[in-house]
Amino acid sequence: MGKFINFIGNKLFSSKAKQLPEEVNNILIIRSGGIGDVLMTTPLATAIRGKYPDSKIYYLTGNWSKEALEGNKNINDIITFDDEIIFKKKLFKVFSLIKSLRKRKYELCFVLDKSWQWSLLAFLAGAKFRIGFNRNKEGFANNLNVPYDGSKYELDYYLGIAEMLGIKIIDKDMLLSLSEEDLKSADDFCLNNNLKHKTLIGIAAGGAENPGQKMHIKRWSKEKYIALIKRILEKKKDAVVLLFGGENDLKLNDYILNETDKIRVYNLVGKATIKQSAALIKKCKAFVTHDSGTMHIASITKVPLIALFGPTDPNRFAPKNAIIMRNEVKCSHCYDIYGRYNEECKDTKCMNIAVKDVYEKVNSILTA
Repeated sequence: MGKFINFIGNKLFSSKAKQLPEEVNNILIIRSGGIGDVLMTTPLATAIRGKYPDSKIYYLTGNWSKEALEGNKNINDIITFDDEIIFKKKLFKVFSLIKSLRKRKYELCFVLDKSWQWSLLAFLAGAKFRIGFNRNKEGFANNLNVPYDGSKYELDYYLGIAEMLGIKIIDKDMLLSLSEEDLKSADDFCLNNNLKHKTLIGIAAGGAENPGQKMHIKRWSKEKYIALIKRILEKKKDAVVLLFGGENDLKLNDYILNETDKIRVYNLVGKATIKQSAALIKKCKAFVTHDSGTMHIASITKVPLIALFGPTDPNRFAPKNAIIMRNEVKCSHCYDIYGRYNEECKDTKCMNIAVKDVYEKVNSILTA
């Protein structure tokens, strides 16, 4: 079916303008998905703002990830939608979204989702000139495309759009705008809990899910996280562990807390916003997690980051400043460019990374 749609789409959209519009008043950026997906687009938003300093830049994303963009100086307004209307194909609400988008005339649209549905949505929304990706001929509704085969870092694909258009890349770092209140909340937490002179270790054991996909096989097992925490607390007498995550991770982290140490382990899951979490992560001496939104947040803070990878390819998703750990097996990186993976996998051998090896990485960071 997909090949048929791509064939018809490429026939229908065979004649398209290839020259960027001279006058650009309104720009629309589109990216759905998880927090990490959205954060990886922020360097492109920075570059677009540099090229079009006087234009209005609007960013369309789902409610799930909107907080990652709040306060971003390069974006004038965030347009949100209920993520389920896309993933559960609620067509009436999709058309309502398109109708609302048509009220504003966009001269330029950056379609950063890879599937043809988003390029078509941008066309139906009246975006005059659309730039995106061509994943096996899916970019038929775009005026210009960057070829996409998943062979490099996702963030570099986004910046590839800027390079194609001759837009100067100002900063390759992802951007998460922390307010003074966010930073103060972290200071207050450490002050109120007498943590100022403690060695803080951050851990995010959950995540790896968003409204479009739950991919818990990306997670390191809770038993291994528990064993790691116990070893850290045993070996490092001044260490305190902070648990991070979203509300969906409450049950998991309550279990981890109950199995470890309620004095030296703090469960912040569901108690801090994304930005408050980032402000606290900045105070950590090391951070351990797997491929998740929190991994990207930790990367932005520049904390020494240990990222555990298995079904997803670190070449595509790992931040450049992360220490990658993985267990290479024949079926590693089963997650493909369409978001498909081996859902029948039960033993996740690729995530069988030894606790002692992860602890040694943590220790090497703390003793450096």
